[in-house]
Amino acid sequence: MDKRIKNINLRLTEYSLGNFNNRVKVSPELDEVDAISSGINMLGEELKAITISRNYFTNIFNSVSDMVFVLNPKGIITDANKSAQEQLKYESGSLIGKPISDLHGRDQSYFKNILKQLKEPFTDNETILHTNKGEIIPVRINVSQFSDQMKNQFILLTATDITFQIKAENMIIRAIIDTQEKERQRLAKDLHDSIIQPLSGIKLHISSSAFLAKSSRLKSNLVTSGDALNGLIIEMRNICFNLMPNTLEEFGLVKAIQAFCSRFLFVKKTKFKIEQNCKLPDFPPEINIDLYRIMQEFINNSIKHGEASSIRISFIYDKKNLKVILSDNGKGFDTKEYRKGMGLQNVKSRVKSHKGTLNIVSSIGKGTRYTIAIPLNIQI
Repeated sequence: MDKRIKNINLRLTEYSLGNFNNRVKVSPELDEVDAISSGINMLGEELKAITISRNYFTNIFNSVSDMVFVLNPKGIITDANKSAQEQLKYESGSLIGKPISDLHGRDQSYFKNILKQLKEPFTDNETILHTNKGEIIPVRINVSQFSDQMKNQFILLTATDITFQIKAENMIIRAIIDTQEKERQRLAKDLHDSIIQPLSGIKLHISSSAFLAKSSRLKSNLVTSGDALNGLIIEMRNICFNLMPNTLEEFGLVKAIQAFCSRFLFVKKTKFKIEQNCKLPDFPPEINIDLYRIMQEFINNSIKHGEASSIRISFIYDKKNLKVILSDNGKGFDTKEYRKGMGLQNVKSRVKSHKGTLNIVSSIGKGTRYTIAIPLNIQI
């Protein structure tokens, strides 16, 4: 065998092992073997360039702190960086071949949502991923599309762990809400002490004067004034109750809501049904007040805007979670527009501060339904 052929075979063997430094010598004759040798040398240069580029990409791919996944068009993971394996607690290479939907805990519909995000701007790119140990990591995702040298299409999905960010946001939200509630409490106390009590004294004085009045006209005027003043006192007490319901602290969430609903019975033709699957424990004050404010908002909107004739409130408690379902038979609304309402933004903030979830189902003419789920660990 020609010595040059042996040299060519040797170089090819080296190339297969990743050694691209040596080259085949080309003789001055430039015959057919030399032409093959030149081709082998060019192949070595290309393989070396590709390998350097691939190694460079791999180093970057595995050095970033975010989780990075490469998906095929069917949503199957074809590659995952070191951070993804470590944060999700998978052995090296064990993520490859898994559907991305498995990490989210959903069926293939989750991948369909990812495909939509490739075509439309993000509306809400916060989601969760499950670790191999069953833990949940809140993440913010970004997706993009690319193709390799063979024009095969792939999806690059980047997931950023936002656990600490959510914790910080919830602390800020909680501080704002608690400050608002303290201000409501202070205002309710000031209204009661500075206005309602003096008005009650004036009402007593008017009632006494009406009783002693000898003129029927004066007595009638005093009685009318007393009635008007009594209506004002009742209205002021309603305002104070809405600002800070005493029944919430004294008797708990369900009793407070029952008391709130009873205030509508004589002025609105709205039927209320309040039910619970078991006796509820004493929840932390911040959960009680937040759920109370959410139900206040829902009931007021149902009656004022939805013109509902029936409102149902269900409490479902299982020691680990509290679920509250609010539903009405009112006009409903377009859920695509709900982000524009400040009231609903406040509802979302209160739920989020407890790491809870809020699901809103509504459509024009078909009523509204809120499903609120808050994780708990409270023993009865």
